[in-house]
Amino acid sequence: MKKLFMLFIAGLFSLTMALSAQARTIQVTTLEDFRADNPPQILHIQMNGNLRLDYDTMLFQGFQVTGRVVSNQGQGGGFVFVPVSYVNYQDEQIQLQKQFPALIRTGANVVRQNQPFALIFPNNTTEKFQYYVPSVSDMN
Repeated sequence: MKKLFMLFIAGLFSLTMALSAQARTIQVTTLEDFRADNPPQILHIQMNGNLRLDYDTMLFQGFQVTGRVVSNQGQGGGFVFVPVSYVNYQDEQIQLQKQFPALIRTGANVVRQNQPFALIFPNNTTEKFQYYVPSVSDMN
């Protein structure tokens, strides 16, 4: 019975790891009030952590992101946040060329300004990227 229980726990752990490798959840803060059941068409958020969208694009903590909110009725309901631009630390507004849809997950129906909520990027495979960091000897 103990081995069966340990096998069940191992299977549950491996399933959790497999699901978490495919999706990336990031906490963000809203910059204006909105209703989770009827959000505005354009939403402004601030990143509460770093998120690499693809090899060339990374949203750092503190970046302000503007995105479109579209209905996700065909795939389980809810709404999807699609970032279209962000403001970096130098106050430059950068347009995103690709689409990176994320599911909006909130615990409340009304999300107030400066209240955190979660965005789930289901197709985030950037964790597998390997980066080369140059050393001092490479610069000679």
